[in-house]
Amino acid sequence: MLKSLIFQSSRCFNKLSSLPKQLSIISQKNHSTSSNNHDIDGFKSIFFSYSTSVSYPKDYVQKLIDIQRSEKISPYIFFIKDQLKSNNFNGVAPTKRMKDLGEKWNSMTELDKKRYIELAAKNREQFSEQRKKLLSTLNEDEISNLNKDVKREKIERLKKLKETRKKREKIRQKAPKRPRGAFFLYCDTLDRGEAHVKDFTRGAAAKWKLMAEQDKQKFFDLANELMERYQKDYSEWEAKMVEKGKKNLIRKKTVQAIDLKRPKKSKKKAKKAIKAIPEILIV
Repeated sequence: MLKSLIFQSSRCFNKLSSLPKQLSIISQKNHSTSSNNHDIDGFKSIFFSYSTSVSYPKDYVQKLIDIQRSEKISPYIFFIKDQLKSNNFNGVAPTKRMKDLGEKWNSMTELDKKRYIELAAKNREQFSEQRKKLLSTLNEDEISNLNKDVKREKIERLKKLKETRKKREKIRQKAPKRPRGAFFLYCDTLDRGEAHVKDFTRGAAAKWKLMAEQDKQKFFDLANELMERYQKDYSEWEAKMVEKGKKNLIRKKTVQAIDLKRPKKSKKKAKKAIKAIPEILIV
């Protein structure tokens, strides 16, 4: 209990020390009571937010995510780890390796799986205790906020993972690459030598700024030409992806354009079709 109180008080002190410096100097110009009250009212919102907001150590979000992930380790994962350590899979493709291990796991009896089931249960219990210990240092409001932040962090990570998978799939499907701009086309004409990329780019940017607009124009024209070609190729590639059923890889505006082109069934025809069904059944 004493440790918890010390922990809470230290965090309150950190909050107060992080308040704006203006709070300690209120209206040095006007020392009247009315002006002081007015200045204090202006900072009421800051005091209110600091007094009611709930905080906890920054690393708690990552710690709780790691604990939750470790709690969910299944007996099958322990079996995979054990097999990868004990068996030599050199020269075997990862997909075939996992397929063989999956078949082996499915063919095992409950008695053979018992060891891994016990390992998973013991692991779950161990990390469950860690989670309780971590949350014991926080109050109810802090736990609620921590859970919200963990949920938000998981959603953000899932979005990033989806974007990464989408990019990889685009590479596999050989999506056209966006062309370079005028400046980088100019950089291609320069000799880099042994210079570092940053130093080379910095020097090229300085030269680019000093160039006359008429000298830059040829690079702008080339960039526009490449961009037009890229847009045409990308539209053709998107059409192929629609045929393959990979609509998730194409742009949103393309999806909307495709949906608009589709003929919509009129409501009158739909109603007539529904009314005609009983007559057909009767005949």
